Amino acid sequence: MESSETPPPAETEPMDIHKPKAAHSWREFLTEIGTIVCGILIALGLEQLIVRAEWAHKVEAAETAMLHELLEDDGPQVYQRVVMHDCLVASLDGIRAGIEHNASRADMVRLVNGYRVSFLSYDTRARDDASHTGAMEHVPPARQDVFDASYDQMPYMEKTNGDEAQAIGRLRALKQTGGPLDAAEQARVLDAAEQARVLEYRMWSAATFTLPQIHKLGDIDPVRQAYFLGEVGQWYGTACILKLPADWRISPDTRRKSSYYQ
Repeated sequence: MESSETPPPAETEPMDIHKPKAAHSWREFLTEIGTIVCGILIALGLEQLIVRAEWAHKVEAAETAMLHELLEDDGPQVYQRVVMHDCLVASLDGIRAGIEHNASRADMVRLVNGYRVSFLSYDTRARDDASHTGAMEHVPPARQDVFDASYDQMPYMEKTNGDEAQAIGRLRALKQTGGPLDAAEQARVLDAAEQARVLEYRMWSAATFTLPQIHKLGDIDPVRQAYFLGEVGQWYGTACILKLPADWRISPDTRRKSSYYQ
């Protein structure tokens, strides 16, 4: 019969712990301290390099997004508002002249329907994202100033463009058939046309400030620019399609002579 007793566990060898040796001299002590300090400095330096590399990547991604938004999206729209200004003013002048000379209803409908602008969004999403992630704080100050100036008028232009839509809606709220416009209709058309004139000036003024800033960042996308210039040509004729140089700036004299200059 086998014994039920459990054999004693095998003895294990004691763990070999290397205890630090005490420094026998100030030289050894300082050498050990120096080794520890160097290790810490190397670790901190590597950490800083990693952090800088991460921020460099974030800044590069943020700038790429902002350049895309400005040069391919907002920029061509801003360019369109600059070049079509004279033709928009001429169209509004035609509406006023029609009212003052008691043009027929058919002529007034044609003049009113001939006033056209694009209703668009002027985006700042890439700039907002760069601010929220902190990447904008790491963009060089001089370049940051150019981005800020390029985006500065976008919210204002988007709101003003929305107001334009309402003004043009009131302008076109004109009965298409019937005899000459009565006095009340003439007053409504004239009021809406002059409101559209004020809003157009605001859009043009903001665009003339913004376009040179965008040009500092690069060339506007030619395909998108051609699309918006094509709209101008379709609405107002090829004489309204202007090619502005990259260093274009509006002259103070031109701004002073513009309608509703303040």
